Amino acid sequence: MPTPPRVTVLIPAFNAERFVGAAIESVLAQTFKDFELLVIDDGSTDSTATRICTFGRDARLRVVSHCKNLGRPATRNHGIDLARGEYIAFLDADDVCAPERLERQVAHLDSHRHVTGVGSWMSSIDDHGCPLTDQTYALPRDADNIACRMLFECSLAQSAITIRRSAFTAYRYDESFWIAQDYELWARMIVTCRFTNLPEPLTCYRRHAAQVSITDTKSQRMADLQIQARQLAALGIQYRDEDLIRHECVFKFKGRRPVLEQTGAPLDVDYLRWVRAWLEALFEPNAQRGIYPEPAFTHMLAARWLFAIRKAARNSPWRLVAIEFINARLLRAVGLYAWQKVKMQFTVRNSDVDAA
Repeated sequence: MPTPPRVTVLIPAFNAERFVGAAIESVLAQTFKDFELLVIDDGSTDSTATRICTFGRDARLRVVSHCKNLGRPATRNHGIDLARGEYIAFLDADDVCAPERLERQVAHLDSHRHVTGVGSWMSSIDDHGCPLTDQTYALPRDADNIACRMLFECSLAQSAITIRRSAFTAYRYDESFWIAQDYELWARMIVTCRFTNLPEPLTCYRRHAAQVSITDTKSQRMADLQIQARQLAALGIQYRDEDLIRHECVFKFKGRRPVLEQTGAPLDVDYLRWVRAWLEALFEPNAQRGIYPEPAFTHMLAARWLFAIRKAARNSPWRLVAIEFINARLLRAVGLYAWQKVKMQFTVRNSDVDAA
């Protein structure tokens, strides 16, 4: 039997005739050569299949066709089942890889055996493949911060990640999520898996009018909130719909105007009391269940608490704000967070001195 490739690059394609050729070309041009490219045509009704077939002479290309459209999560699950590589690199049909993407990510996984998957930052391109210089997606780098941030946003990019195939013996995409299925999967996987992001753009994310994130922002937002609600339920948190909106405002550092627009309430001492109760409610069950890694989780809560304190102090009597600050069970966490910041500043300054 032939030796299986180190990497399977998986591209699900549905009605992607305009862009799938560029995606395939970017994979075939990789500096790392030991891979197979698995393209699954998910029941396209345009000329996607014809465009894929133009690359048919390349022995690294495997093409599978669905008789009908199954959707991205089912197609990715099918691709995982068909993959032969030790690692699976995911790429959407409308995006393109930097030539060194596989080389960088394979090297990282080879040298970090405790890491399940590695993503990267992403640059942006337009419909025609021209760079959008003002749009680079810088994602958190270390595993602990990636895991903690899943509580309020997706901190891994589907089209930029390479994962050990062995991880998928325990996980699959939830096929009920026709949108945001990657976020839903990562939010489950972080409980037992570790992910990192390389701080360089190894995938070019294409911005175009047909993207679901543009054409159906309401469904995208509802899916995000549903995924966050599942994580809160895993912590045993009881919540109302308005709590989910406030949760997002707190963790995304929303200021006074967006808080008022999204919640209908001013960012004052009453809002601060809710923030205090909410953050304390998150802190205690995580200390017991250990879903999100420490001390990163506590530092994340402390940063949000300090931000809310500072904003509420502008709209409320400072004495009322001070009472909330002093009485909060997060007070010690704030102290530890502040000390960490001081140490980081000191380390950076010493590094600058040494460099000079």
